[in-house]
Amino acid sequence: MLKIIRQFDWQRGAFALKSFVAAILALYIAMRLNLSQPSWAVTTVYIVSQPFAGMVLAKSFYRILGTLIGAAASLGLVALFCNTPELFCLALAAWIGLGTFITIYLRDEPRAYVGMLAGYSAAIIGLAAALSPDNAFAIAVERCLEITIGIACATLFHHVVVPQRAGDAMLKALDAALPAMARWAGDSLKGESDSAKGLRDRRGIIASVVTLDAQRVFAVLDTPALRRVDPMIRRFEGMLMSLLARLISVYDRFAILEQHRPDIADDLRPLLARAASHIHATAQARSVDAAEQEAAGQSRLEAEITARMPPAEQLTTHPDALLVRSILLALNQVLSMWRDAVSTRVRLFLGSPVAPDQPTPSFHPYRDVALAAIGAALTMVAVLLSASFWILSSWPNGETAVIFAAIVCAVMAARDNAVAASTSYLRWGMVGAAIAALYLFVVLPPLSTFPALVLALAPFYLVCGLLLSRPATASIPMPILFVGGALIGLSNSMSYDFSAFLNNTSGYAVGIGIAAATLALLRPLGADWTIRRQMRGIDRDLAQVAACGAMTRTAFESRMFDRLNALLMRLDPVSARERALLRSALGRLRIGINILGLHNLKPALPAAAQHAVATALAALAGRFATPLQGADGEAALAMVAASRARIFALGSSSDLIRAGEALYRIEATLRPSDPTTPQSAAPLQAATDPAHP
Repeated sequence: MLKIIRQFDWQRGAFALKSFVAAILALYIAMRLNLSQPSWAVTTVYIVSQPFAGMVLAKSFYRILGTLIGAAASLGLVALFCNTPELFCLALAAWIGLGTFITIYLRDEPRAYVGMLAGYSAAIIGLAAALSPDNAFAIAVERCLEITIGIACATLFHHVVVPQRAGDAMLKALDAALPAMARWAGDSLKGESDSAKGLRDRRGIIASVVTLDAQRVFAVLDTPALRRVDPMIRRFEGMLMSLLARLISVYDRFAILEQHRPDIADDLRPLLARAASHIHATAQARSVDAAEQEAAGQSRLEAEITARMPPAEQLTTHPDALLVRSILLALNQVLSMWRDAVSTRVRLFLGSPVAPDQPTPSFHPYRDVALAAIGAALTMVAVLLSASFWILSSWPNGETAVIFAAIVCAVMAARDNAVAASTSYLRWGMVGAAIAALYLFVVLPPLSTFPALVLALAPFYLVCGLLLSRPATASIPMPILFVGGALIGLSNSMSYDFSAFLNNTSGYAVGIGIAAATLALLRPLGADWTIRRQMRGIDRDLAQVAACGAMTRTAFESRMFDRLNALLMRLDPVSARERALLRSALGRLRIGINILGLHNLKPALPAAAQHAVATALAALAGRFATPLQGADGEAALAMVAASRARIFALGSSSDLIRAGEALYRIEATLRPSDPTTPQSAAPLQAATDPAHP
């Protein structure tokens, strides 16, 4: 606790104070308008409050949109099924399930919030309206007003009063991206990273690159100056992803060379060290002159790399020549991409727009339809179970159980350990209930003025605001605020009925408990299940790319890095087993890039080479479409090797060499053994055998 307290600074204190003042303003307005549940306005302030103003704007907009959609849906359901409770609950469960599906499918995008809000807003508004159909429209209007007031107050204070802008954080992240990558590149190229440390460094770099796009979405909302250079930012993000992929390729290929041919690796190491020094020396370039100096240094290194490139005739006689050539080619691409990235960053900070002919790629995150469908089904089951209990027991507070079963499942269904998360939600919700009891029966009854109410509420809401300001503790205050705030039920006509309080508390406990039980019984799946799904998703993407190549390189890289980031957050590089999974996933990134390269090269190849490439791609598509084992996997690998041998036998033109090298890199990545062993070299030697077809 002391460690947590020491981490609070003035910015977190300002966040807590702004949130509290916004909540008090929302409460005052809702009371002046004599709304029935002003506490919803207060809770809404904390729901939409985020560290950065752009996040508040995005969340506020989508919360209002989701609330309006949910209100319209609830009125439609009441109009259709108010006389048949069973059908009403079934339709409501289906609607909330659809909202959960959209939320999980869109994942971390701001618009994903629309699905969640449209779902449980329909429950909050619709259940109350179904119990009083004649007042359905008035109830919907009041709930929308309460929520809108809370959103407006939160947006006002976080955007105007000492705003913390996502644009400022974005600029810092952009400025730090190249130096961070330079440090990792230096450690990797100089061979100064052990295996576990290298993978940990990759995890940090990949996470920072992937989160740049999320920061960009919010930054353009609260920092208008960044909107003009938004295409340049997206271009820079694409460069970082391509650069990272090439650095990983050099790192892994050189590790293989060090293991099996240390003499050749020692001969290449000074060149790699000079490249690392060049990258490190130019990582802080801020001006056009500095960028030009970088280009000059890069040209000298490129000339040296070209001079050391193994000649084409050695590729069929020396098995290690292909490995050396792939390292040097990848290093050359790294230097070229680094030059472009440095130049782009300089232009970005100078505010230069993207030229009309330059691509501005967009981030393409992965989508998990199966997980979204599972989450939707679980939410429907929890809602139907709680609704059935409500109807069969004729429990007056059963609607509260239905609402919170829907909320908890919608929020927790996508978590790795949904059971633990929902159990934690129940535990902290009961803490909120205890705090509410203290306020209702000890603190609030003697008070008779609004200033006194503000002073009484300050400790509770300020502490919750402080906890909400830190990502590590942000999950604690939300159930406390949801349950505690609702049980306090701030309004112009307070009720201090202890039996009603217990009944309301049991409604929250039962609803959250039903959600937790549903998740425990029907989704007893943890991080291992998510890891397996991510690996299968990577293989499906590779199968799709190998089969038709219908994906740009930027789209493939961004989707792969998104999946890799999800894996890296769940795997520990210290564990040998999990380290192997990481290497396998990173290897598939390189395989996909080479497959895309083959698709691009294929039209320029002679007919026989096109047939060989098509055969290899078909084998790879079959291998990744289903998890092949043993002889089947080796057969696909042998087909790739045979296709490479046939291509090298056709001649030594640049296109043929590039195609053969791409197949070799795929083969070397799929075969964890020494790529220079006789087993791997046999197809190379066969290519020079006149009897070979």
